[in-house]
Amino acid sequence: MINWFQDLRYALRQLRKSPGFTIAAVLTLAMAIGANAVVFSVMNGLILRPLNVPQAESLYTIERASDKDTSQSYPDYLDLRDRNHSFDGLAGFGITQVAFNTGEAPSLIWGVESSSNYFDALRIQPYLGRFFHDSDDHGPNSAPYIVLSYAYWHSHFHDDHGVVGRVVQMNQHPFTILGVSPPGFRGTIVFISPNFFVPLVDHEQLDGANDLNDRASCWVFMVVGHLKPGVTLNQTTADLNSIGSYLEKTYPKDERQAGFSLGLPNLLGDQFAPAVQ
Repeated sequence: MINWFQDLRYALRQLRKSPGFTIAAVLTLAMAIGANAVVFSVMNGLILRPLNVPQAESLYTIERASDKDTSQSYPDYLDLRDRNHSFDGLAGFGITQVAFNTGEAPSLIWGVESSSNYFDALRIQPYLGRFFHDSDDHGPNSAPYIVLSYAYWHSHFHDDHGVVGRVVQMNQHPFTILGVSPPGFRGTIVFISPNFFVPLVDHEQLDGANDLNDRASCWVFMVVGHLKPGVTLNQTTADLNSIGSYLEKTYPKDERQAGFSLGLPNLLGDQFAPAVQ
């Protein structure tokens, strides 16, 4: 123990004699610690905290075959959803930021714009109230509903069960709270924990963009769904490529390229893991 203290005192004296070296050493250590923290966050997101959805092993995303881009236009999403024979429901979603106002000072919060079948396709059940469904969707701006995440409900509404049916303002538009998602459900993007979920059909009210029917506007962040039991990856790829060929022939001016591939939904930024072949 005495030798250890002597070594420590000697090291401190040397550092005091070389302040430039000391600063460089401290900065190097800080950067190394920061890098390790980032690496741990990545590993924590990808491995220790995988997507908390039922039967996650059968969940895949659809990406463009040529560049692995996961973004789709809303009309393309509808074609993929309605024309495929491989998925047990396909959900589309994107990320948005809104001014959220409950009657007090508004705040900027992040959330998810999703297709009306989002929770059904992911097989998620509400913790409180209900979710929005396809039956709530009647076209653009027809479903002014919001589902709160459990964490946001707990921290900002203090577990108030009376929030169901309450009207809040989102970018100065009224939205009715339908329910609360279950604890532990953080959406379908590993590194983002959304505060709310709203239907994609209200995109214009939330983002001020009238491009819901623009096939050339790829603002739907990604499309995910569970494969049907017994459907192989090769069968799914062939199925998706037939849809890609249809889209290219039918909308030659709008389609970037034909062909789709499958990816795994463990996001890092906006890139999936290598596509499944």
